[in-house]
Amino acid sequence: MAWDNFIDELKMQVNIVDVVGREVNLKKAGANYKGLCPFHSEKTPSFMVNEERQIFNCFGCGEKGDVIKFVQSYYKLPFMEAVEKLCNEYGIRMPEKRHSGPRKDYSRYYEINAKAARFFYNSLGSRGNKGLAYLMKRGLSRDTIIKFGLGYAPASGTALVDHLRADGVTDEEMLRLGLANSGKNGLYDKFRDRVMFPIINTQDKVIGFGGRAIGDIKPKYLNSPESEIFLKKNNLFGLNFTRNEISGEDRAIIVEGYMDVISLYQSGVRNVAASLGTALTDNQAKLLCRYSKNIILSYDSDNAGINAALRGISVINSAGGKPRVLTVSDGKDPDEFIQKNGREAFLKLADDAVPAAEFRLRLARRGHDLSTDTGVLEYIESIIPVLRDLGPVEQDMYIRRLSEEFGISDRAILMSVQTENTGRSAAGRSASGTTPMHSRMNRRRDREQPAIDERIEISFALLAMNNTRYIRRFEEDGIEFHSDLASHIISALSALADSSENGPHCADAESIARMLDPDEEERFRRYAGSIRIGSDDEAFYRETRASYLINNYKMEKAELLNELAIAEKTGRQDEIEELAARLIRLDNLINKTNQIMEEHNA
Repeated sequence: MAWDNFIDELKMQVNIVDVVGREVNLKKAGANYKGLCPFHSEKTPSFMVNEERQIFNCFGCGEKGDVIKFVQSYYKLPFMEAVEKLCNEYGIRMPEKRHSGPRKDYSRYYEINAKAARFFYNSLGSRGNKGLAYLMKRGLSRDTIIKFGLGYAPASGTALVDHLRADGVTDEEMLRLGLANSGKNGLYDKFRDRVMFPIINTQDKVIGFGGRAIGDIKPKYLNSPESEIFLKKNNLFGLNFTRNEISGEDRAIIVEGYMDVISLYQSGVRNVAASLGTALTDNQAKLLCRYSKNIILSYDSDNAGINAALRGISVINSAGGKPRVLTVSDGKDPDEFIQKNGREAFLKLADDAVPAAEFRLRLARRGHDLSTDTGVLEYIESIIPVLRDLGPVEQDMYIRRLSEEFGISDRAILMSVQTENTGRSAAGRSASGTTPMHSRMNRRRDREQPAIDERIEISFALLAMNNTRYIRRFEEDGIEFHSDLASHIISALSALADSSENGPHCADAESIARMLDPDEEERFRRYAGSIRIGSDDEAFYRETRASYLINNYKMEKAELLNELAIAEKTGRQDEIEELAARLIRLDNLINKTNQIMEEHNA
């Protein structure tokens, strides 16, 4: 990744309110956050942070800037060290190669894209233009076409190339921005015989284009390739027009296509934007959350749309948002629906959008025969991860609903949720349809892939980084690693030890990080920054091992509670008594291990 792009992406991923809020007590004040300035002494707050614009400004001393500038000023760091500090804290990987000197000026590229946008727009107005006929047929007014700067790419092979050359644009610049392709006869237009949608960022700069074929040419949709000024994952279509409405209504509706955005906007639903691609990205979710935390996903009801919604739920939750899911009736997309039924009907759908948890719970019902005990138990097993993601109040509400609907003890469901995992999956079922809770043999087999408390396993791995002799200790004490990340760290430590004649007794974090893939490296850095071993390795090991044992006991307890739920439901009294006795023994083990931990910590 180019260094200049990386700085923009860093500021996209890091929220200035979070960074400043660690050092300044901020309180919401209208569109801003207010607090006492950390750069001069004051009694009345004059220090403001604007989440939407990602800037800070003190009206008392005049200090102002973006998140990097704040870190520089507050911690007295040069630019590069401020960038490195943010990267380390947020687990963001920096480009290996970077240049010093001024940042590159991209105004020339924005200017060229603006020239191309004007060319496409002017081409739409030519007499008998089929691009204009297509847009009018789709129900767009001339005002809407003008508002969004829609255009038409002529079918002839070099119309845009010839126009831009005449305006002083070089072939290299056209290729770099993805406006042209290079063939054996020279440059030719990338977009031909297509309705054109300019993609504009929140600084009102044209950064790329989307083209929709009018004839039979393939592909049906064609987008600009990513360039130095266009990264799809950092932008949303339409947000340049709709961000104020999203902020004002405190609700964003995310749709799939350009036409969905434009049609909704024309009909008066203006708190809308589209992800540039099938699924919402982490950076897009963070960008949206600057304007509103309340985000409604409106994707198609096919498998691709469902997967996009699930991915969107995950990234919105990670960004601190509150996702809901809107289902358009009759399998229509938002464009078709609002043109047929109108604004009020669509707003009713938006108001009725279901919380993310309910969407996931409804989705999980598919493929389960809920008229049978086996089907119900399989369904309950499948939604434990969903319930675990919820806050206490919402979790309690859904557990009570499930308990009442299926006649299963809410305590059994809650205990399954409170353990890290039940360690059981559909793959563990036998051909007869029994689940692992029906057989000890199946239960042992499932335990070969137990619940993963990754933080516990990473704690072991970090300890082994301090002293590789603990790797043998893990084997002796039966510590098993099921987290891919922890296993890779242990493997990396072993490799480092083998590469040295006497084997190193410790390893630094950077050496390990370089041996991991980018996603694992990011997680590793987060754990390494938050787990503190202290001066007594052995005390840390005892405490971590106790946590490991308790986690395993809780896994087993969850299995027993599920078995107990079945026994209660089917009235098998002998089995109920046996399971109750085993639960008591497990509780004693858990209590004893907790007591040992408390004694060591005393």
